[in-house]
Amino acid sequence: MKKWGSLFLSGVFLFGSMATAVQAESVTDAVYDRGGKATVAVKTFKDLKGNWAQEVVEKWAGRGIVQGNKQDLFLPKGEITRAEWATMINRVFQYEQVGHSTFTDVSQSDWYAQDVAKGVQAGYIQGYKDGSFHPNATLTRQEAATVVSRILNLQGSGETSFTDQKDIQSWSKEAVSAAAEKQIVVGYSNGSFKPNSAVTRAEAVQILDGAFSTYGSWYGQEGQYGSKDKKEEIQGNVVIGASGVTLQNMTITGDLIISKAVGQGDVFLKNVTVQGKTYVYGGGENSVHLEDSVLLTVIVNKKDGTVRLVASGKTQVHEMTIQTSANIESNGTAKIDKLKLSEALPEKSRVYLKGNFDTVDVEAKSINIQVPSGTVTQLNVADSAEGTEVQISKEAKVITAILNAAVKMFGTGTVEQATVNAVGVTMEKAPNKVNLGSSVPSGTTVQIDGVSKPVTSVPTSNAPSGSNGSSSGSTGGTGNSNSGSPTPGSPNPGNGGSNPSPSGQYGSYEGGSFFILGTEEQAITVTESVYVYSPRSGFVYATTQNIDGKNLILLDEAVKAGAAIKFPIVANERTEVPTAELINHYGGLRIFVLDAMNNSSQVSYYNVMDGPDKPLVQKSTSMSGSWVSIRESYSISFNRMIMESELGKLRDYILVSTGSQTPNFVPLDPEDQVSIKYNRIEIKPKKEVLGKNTYFKVLEGAVSTTDSVYKNQVYTTSKFVSFTRPVFVDHPTEWRIQEPVGTVIKFTLDYGGDPVYFVYEDTYGTIANFEKEVRDGHGLKLEIPQDVEGKVFEFDTKDLQPGKYRFYMNSAYTIYVTLK
Repeated sequence: MKKWGSLFLSGVFLFGSMATAVQAESVTDAVYDRGGKATVAVKTFKDLKGNWAQEVVEKWAGRGIVQGNKQDLFLPKGEITRAEWATMINRVFQYEQVGHSTFTDVSQSDWYAQDVAKGVQAGYIQGYKDGSFHPNATLTRQEAATVVSRILNLQGSGETSFTDQKDIQSWSKEAVSAAAEKQIVVGYSNGSFKPNSAVTRAEAVQILDGAFSTYGSWYGQEGQYGSKDKKEEIQGNVVIGASGVTLQNMTITGDLIISKAVGQGDVFLKNVTVQGKTYVYGGGENSVHLEDSVLLTVIVNKKDGTVRLVASGKTQVHEMTIQTSANIESNGTAKIDKLKLSEALPEKSRVYLKGNFDTVDVEAKSINIQVPSGTVTQLNVADSAEGTEVQISKEAKVITAILNAAVKMFGTGTVEQATVNAVGVTMEKAPNKVNLGSSVPSGTTVQIDGVSKPVTSVPTSNAPSGSNGSSSGSTGGTGNSNSGSPTPGSPNPGNGGSNPSPSGQYGSYEGGSFFILGTEEQAITVTESVYVYSPRSGFVYATTQNIDGKNLILLDEAVKAGAAIKFPIVANERTEVPTAELINHYGGLRIFVLDAMNNSSQVSYYNVMDGPDKPLVQKSTSMSGSWVSIRESYSISFNRMIMESELGKLRDYILVSTGSQTPNFVPLDPEDQVSIKYNRIEIKPKKEVLGKNTYFKVLEGAVSTTDSVYKNQVYTTSKFVSFTRPVFVDHPTEWRIQEPVGTVIKFTLDYGGDPVYFVYEDTYGTIANFEKEVRDGHGLKLEIPQDVEGKVFEFDTKDLQPGKYRFYMNSAYTIYVTLK
């Protein structure tokens, strides 16, 4: 098609290219009466009877696209303005994205302002050279033809059979001829086109009806569409214009639009492939269901309320962009490769992510993300996402989190590793591994349960992913920190719904949507090899850098530069990975495998101990426990493999202090268990809980390096703080109960001094958030005295609504109540 240079000066609407194949519009507004006769939803107007455009106007009125006035008149002969034309275009072609409009004659308070902004975003509105739009000017017939030709990417010869061909201006001749060839615009009975005449309201509907017949298909009534036994191809675009629509066994060559008209209803896609984009503008909290379907790009943008989208069966979504609040579920073997929480998400929006997601990119600022269950393989938080909160429930897992903004991580779910690339990151529970990113200074701190500490001082946790209540300290007096409000221990939830095969050698695991390596050791000395087992064949990589299998270009460059090494690996066979060329001092090592399809395994982490030339140095401390077993245990780590200096005497070299802010050390109880594992002294006291003020002192010479050359210096840990344990009086062995609204919930505590909140399970944030819930009548609060021995506390739930609630108390285990 020729360039229409003068079009910019004319002020005509400009449309972006939307190439589609030509077809007749599907007749899908029909419903069937009891006798099987098709009927059509019709909306009529008083002044349409007998009008030449009555049928087409009633059709589009029935679809909710055209409207009359308060007197129920359509005024078919009335001239249409440019603003009204934009509104009709947006409704017919389902343009919902709002752009930035700066026209001098369009105010934000004008009724058409939003539609003009949508036209700007869609690319068909640019206005006049002087910056105006002329919203109240009438639309000419040649302008209308130009609009629809551009929107459909029609190409014409520039010649027509109209008797007034000479009156058609040069900038519109090709468009008019193209629209006339498709019978989208027609002439008058005398053979003329009248290009400069104003378009009437009836003519506008007729033109758009013809344009949509070329654009695609409209499904406007509840029902099931598509073949029952074979897959059919639907040319062009598809609009679902009503709730209760089921599309089955279809390949849609253009876009699929689930319109606002769906409202709070349901839509089902069964074995549907969409080759264009899928726009979700409607749907309720019951949901848009994707069953065994393939969608390349999905954009969720429902302005009024939350839409729930559920992918199940063999569904595959390559990329999904969330622009408004949404509940997204990926069940079973369904796969969503990339999920983006767009910057377009309004602040304070809430997004639920349930199931398995390969990559989640967070760009939105100050939103709330909740992951109730399943696995997020990689969570990427962009620098634009400051103030965002991420809640990871106990049934959920994040394999890798890259934090490039000051975000808050809540909940008791597992984060295998987190890379901190921003100042101001807050975590309720320490990840199993924390890395310092390259974008921040070496002294950058992270706040874990209210305690600020340098990122480099947070140690690797060797606890299994199902464990709860871990806490960690560090060398240099940064202190021990409890990891928030842990949830009672529960079985490892796995990959959130796939059907994994049994674990293989040393814990290798085929999870369907992800896989885990098996390793023979958790710690090695520099120059030693790592031995790896993978459930899939491919290549195994080892690196000391913050690199994984997501960025293949960066990974190849790291191998070339010597920052990573690569070896072939055969499924379920022992593979040696030599490390000497990578690391020669105390630190960490990352091991992962890329299978034949370049899918990456979960990253495995190793502590690499210093070699024989390095003195023995204490490096970190940690504490772990759970609500179920209550018992807490402690760990003190060193930079080298260690052993007892005197066989059987290690206990004599360790002192403990409890119950006092100022350490008052005494020997361990004879029944306290003390052992050595790799580079760690592990202490499991006879007493289940040692209290809020616990210190350990390791005397000089307690342990030595395995070659007996170096012994430890005297070392005193920072303070360990036990978790408070709430217990239901009427259900002392349970941590989740159900009771009717109005029940008085009775509980006891083993430590006092902090308030206890009873709030909705999905309430997270600072104390201010909990206080607001109480003020708004959505929760309860009790001030707890220091002395709690023998006391019973109560929450009276008579004024609360049914729902899922939890106890929240600083440095305490979490228990749950469902009110029915």
